[in-house]
Amino acid sequence: MKVNYAGTVSLSTVDWRGKAVITIFFRGCPLRCPYCQNHPYIQGFNSVELEFVEEQIKESRPFVSAVVFSGGEPLMQEALISLAEFAREIGLAIGVHTNGCYPEMASELVKRKLVDKFFIDIKAPPDDSALYGKVTGCGESEAMKKNPEQITASVIKTLEIADSCGLELELRTTLIRDFIGSREEIASIAAWISKHVKNKGFIYALQQGIPEYSLQENLREFRVLEREELYELGKVAKRFLENVRIRTKESGEEVISDSVRESSF
Repeated sequence: MKVNYAGTVSLSTVDWRGKAVITIFFRGCPLRCPYCQNHPYIQGFNSVELEFVEEQIKESRPFVSAVVFSGGEPLMQEALISLAEFAREIGLAIGVHTNGCYPEMASELVKRKLVDKFFIDIKAPPDDSALYGKVTGCGESEAMKKNPEQITASVIKTLEIADSCGLELELRTTLIRDFIGSREEIASIAAWISKHVKNKGFIYALQQGIPEYSLQENLREFRVLEREELYELGKVAKRFLENVRIRTKESGEEVISDSVRESSF
């Protein structure tokens, strides 16, 4: 079996906070998000044998407690089931970073008990398909096979699957100045999540996008959102959600305190 392989980080402490993991990156993604920082991985083919990736996981096993599948979009990969089975056999926990476009594969992993945590990108309010289409690059590339309504329907379905299975869950939104991440947009995302995600143990993280690495060249000149600006946006999300964090290059991961939420009501 072949894997459309992009690369490996043999030891990471940032891809699953609190765990030392090996992160496997895959090529291929159905979206063309203009701010994407992993855009070298979103297209093209680098086929390697399944055993090549399994050997890398095996080599990291003495130093890690989990494997994270990322990309690109890992749920596009037919080989993901086999790799997850291998990881489970050697005693590793399994995390999946996903844009939510493949609920059927998410469901299959859950059914087979081959995932312990989902990390799902919520790129815009799921009930605003026009904005979701803009943020995911709809109309920007012939490679886009789904329209905004199909994308949001898939994301919502993936969220329902992750929410109902009782596994660990992290939702993330990447913010780019003057593109996505206004106070109104964050409030809309957080309010939607609060209404539709029932398992309240999840983390919601606002991530500092770095425009200079964007897929779309005209975004590369945008000024990065500063830590203080993200903190204020985190306070907006905290009005609706219990466990909100921000992630910046300046200060790493920070938890928005409960006092912020209490003072908002």
